[in-house]
Amino acid sequence: MTQKLPIATLGAAFIAIGSAFVNTPSANAAIFSLDDSHSWATGSDTLGSILGFSMVNVPDPELTPLTSVTTLFSPLGDLTFSPEIQYRQIGSTWKTWSGGYQGEVYSSDGKDSITINLPSNIAAFDFYVQPNEFSLYEITVTAASTTGATTSLLQEVLGDGGAKYFGFYTTGQDLISNITVTANSKAAGFGIGELYLASAASKPVPEPASVLGLLAFGLFGAASTLKHKKSS
Repeated sequence: MTQKLPIATLGAAFIAIGSAFVNTPSANAAIFSLDDSHSWATGSDTLGSILGFSMVNVPDPELTPLTSVTTLFSPLGDLTFSPEIQYRQIGSTWKTWSGGYQGEVYSSDGKDSITINLPSNIAAFDFYVQPNEFSLYEITVTAASTTGATTSLLQEVLGDGGAKYFGFYTTGQDLISNITVTANSKAAGFGIGELYLASAASKPVPEPASVLGLLAFGLFGAASTLKHKKSS
């Protein structure tokens, strides 16, 4: 009697394992954060250049400074804010930023926390955050996925020309539902700017299950070849 499985049975077993992983949510669904070292300003651009997401800018609505905003329009759908934010311009109604950026900023107007509800089908999102006060304060950004998973990133950010990058992305079937920004109460609020997002259609990250499936077929093929050689 032998304990060795027939090659066909072994191949079927690997394929079955691959199928099991494909149908396991934990193998397909995950949400990750990226700190300031992964921003395009540092030359890393992890979401775009490395992971391959097609990031799309949320365009400047060109509003009158200090206008209250509850919705921003993007090519991928609307972003809504709760509570409302305030449109500002660097150099006039918002003093400093980082990386030479001179565009629009959205102020929390003294509020410690805001939530950004993203359009449907979003797999990646990044932006910059800076405290209102000029000292160093902790900023926490939490991303929630459509499956209920969350991930949080805390960074110390300088309010005087120190805006920092926060990035998030999902793998598998998961998507990003909303983003919550929370600052230390002593920061007297914060500003956000340089908002980018990518749809699931541009999601390039391979799923672990697909790699396992390829491994199963590869082992099956290798075993079949070996059997053929032994029979020759």
